[in-house]
Amino acid sequence: MIRSLKEEIYKFIHQKNSLYGLVALVLLMIYSALTSKTNADSLISVFGAIEWIPIILIAIGSAFFAMEYSNNTILLLLYKNSERSKIYIAKFLTILLYGIVLATTSIITALLLSIVLKSRQYNLFTVIAGKTILIQLGLNILGMIIYSLFAVAMSFMLIMLIRVNAVVICIGLAWGFFGTSLSTALMKTLPTISNILKWNPLNMVFISQQLSKPHYYRVSQLSNLQLIMGTLFYSLLFAILGYLLFRRRRV
Repeated sequence: MIRSLKEEIYKFIHQKNSLYGLVALVLLMIYSALTSKTNADSLISVFGAIEWIPIILIAIGSAFFAMEYSNNTILLLLYKNSERSKIYIAKFLTILLYGIVLATTSIITALLLSIVLKSRQYNLFTVIAGKTILIQLGLNILGMIIYSLFAVAMSFMLIMLIRVNAVVICIGLAWGFFGTSLSTALMKTLPTISNILKWNPLNMVFISQQLSKPHYYRVSQLSNLQLIMGTLFYSLLFAILGYLLFRRRRV
């Protein structure tokens, strides 16, 4: 397993996609900083990174798996390692580690942007809504990491199911930008079964912000603990479905 993970990490860091993802994240954060008012909320939301990182992971993750089939390297991979579970887990962990790299990069970039833009009316220990900015930032990062696990699992499942990377990316974009709106509209349309509908996977997108902003509970209708448990459940479900599809896929 360790050997497979090392091989996947080596392949990944030597692909341009990993660099493109980092550059895209930084540029998007700079754009957000320059086109919106820089304040405590900007830093807490990591200048939009909490929304962009899962989308980047979906794009990069699906491409990382798809290239094995497009380049026919999956044959060599299966020849060297007949256990598909090890291949799948190694690729999954590689993209998840990349998500942690993206999260770390976003924090550093956000702090640098707050300094460069000279927004000094607050500091990390300023209390807003009963919590310091540092705690709220940490909660957002935690939510982003949990949501990243969800995003990676979903991207692997979708690329095995749909097999077209461009379509997976489009679904990822739609999920990230319209998921909460669609979920809210669905619960309002069918209020009698909202207690069931609130557990739909689209509603899990709220985890990227609700941990630091409890008032989102009124919209998601899930407590922070319920949201965490729901996101982890769907992450596991999508990961298992993705593996089953991968195991059955012909090469």
